[in-house]
Amino acid sequence: RKSRRVWLNIDDSVKACNEFRQQKVVCITVNVEETASPEEQLLMHSSLDALIGIHGAQLTQGILLPSQGYVVELLPWIPHWAWGEWVARTSTPTPVGIMFHNTDLNHLGYSLGRDSVPLCKHVNRLNQTAEKECFNFEQSQTKTFRWDRRDFDVEPDIVTKFISSFLVQNSTNCESMKSRATENDFVLYNTYCS
Repeated sequence: RKSRRVWLNIDDSVKACNEFRQQKVVCITVNVEETASPEEQLLMHSSLDALIGIHGAQLTQGILLPSQGYVVELLPWIPHWAWGEWVARTSTPTPVGIMFHNTDLNHLGYSLGRDSVPLCKHVNRLNQTAEKECFNFEQSQTKTFRWDRRDFDVEPDIVTKFISSFLVQNSTNCESMKSRATENDFVLYNTYCS
């Protein structure tokens, strides 16, 4: 993305991901806003084994992944007082994730923490009133703090945990997948397992 919900430090995640080249893992940045045609998007996505991204419409492209592909939905941190709590839900699939239900794709979620929000880091997090005022000031066009109008930092170890726990393991045993998800703080919404 070029605006709204930009993964600010994606280059750090791609660099960490590419440390898995020995295991035949190659990571690239996919930005559908830079593709020339729907055909190019189809070819690009159908050649991927996994798609990792911030919750949002671009993850709908995950439906183009090959059978048993992985869609990893990074769930935004949302304070209890802010709009949009449904996109951070871990008990049921998010609105984007519903499309992957009962498919041959693996849909995982990962909840991002407060550190993923590059706003108001100077404010004492224990002072919720001051933090709320700062967030609302930072996004002063709307006077409300909304997850869909901000950018994100994603710790590269989230990506490497996914790769080492799922792509490199490549076991489709259901119990094994559930165990690896739990051990690494992922949520399994839809799994194509045996």
